[in-house]
Amino acid sequence: MSAVRTAIAGRLARQSRPSTLATQATQAAQADTAPQPLTAADLALRDAVAILADQSGYRRTLESKRPTAADGSPLPWYTYPAIEYFNQLDARGLRIFEYGCGNSSLYWSRKGAEVWSVEHDPAWHAAMVAQSAGLKGLALRETREAYAAAVHEPGATFDMIVVDGIWRPACAAQALQALAPHGVILLDNSDWYTDVAALLRQNGFFPIDFNGFGPCNPYCWTTSLFLPFRSPLTARLQSPVPIGGIAVQQGENW
Repeated sequence: MSAVRTAIAGRLARQSRPSTLATQATQAAQADTAPQPLTAADLALRDAVAILADQSGYRRTLESKRPTAADGSPLPWYTYPAIEYFNQLDARGLRIFEYGCGNSSLYWSRKGAEVWSVEHDPAWHAAMVAQSAGLKGLALRETREAYAAAVHEPGATFDMIVVDGIWRPACAAQALQALAPHGVILLDNSDWYTDVAALLRQNGFFPIDFNGFGPCNPYCWTTSLFLPFRSPLTARLQSPVPIGGIAVQQGENW
């Protein structure tokens, strides 16, 4: 009987303490969930994200759903590399026409440019009119023909024409006729509008492509500045394909 008691006591003792394997599994699980020290790569990535989120204003644009800088001032809906380039530009006295009004209109006006813009959407046009005191003109044109031809209505030529609204192929064709000597054309989303970019290259313009993130969007795209000079590189350039970009299909309002 004493032998039986001893065997039962030993079995109960074994059941009352965790097995070695169970203990090791528990310790491993705890190790997996314990905070790990940040590596140098983690710290560098955190700093890089902070530059985009806070210094470029990306966090603020996501919250406001409008392209804005970190200080709340309006930004154009171009890529951040393009915005940084234009931030360096003394725009005082430049005549700029925009296809598609918005924060870019306010941005250029605040920089001292003379800005004319055309919009196709009545509701958005009405919203912008309330903010357009600094603009030279803000037209509403709801058909393709009238919208594209609006660049001729001010009766002037322009130092820069921004093609960033609806019906871009038609607008680019009209823009070529309304540029001042040595004027430039800015085409946003040139990675999508490869047909428009090709038209401008065929007419003697050389693209400077700014690929990257920009306000509001969770993907990268390309803003291109087309300069009026011919280069042996023009025919060798391929359409931009930004890392992190997305593909689109032509729609009825292309």
